Amino acid sequence: MAKAISTRATGDLVQQVLERPRALKKQAPPSDGSTTKLTLNVDIDVIAWFKASGGDWRARMQKALRDTTDLDKDA
Repeated sequence: MAKAISTRATGDLVQQVLERPRALKKQAPPSDGSTTKLTLNVDIDVIAWFKASGGDWRARMQKALRDTTDLDKDA
């Protein structure tokens, strides 16, 4: 004869998991309004190139994008 399994303990555990606060995600620093969040597909080898040059690769990528425009160039 099969032994009955208590669902109370399982139900309590499920309830605890559902009620616990979610872990805080690593959040980007607040923007001063001059930037916006963007989702962009970039080739893996391009990301690898920027990452290989150091930890602040996102800032260097931003600088590279800005350098290709006329936004900061003297007229």
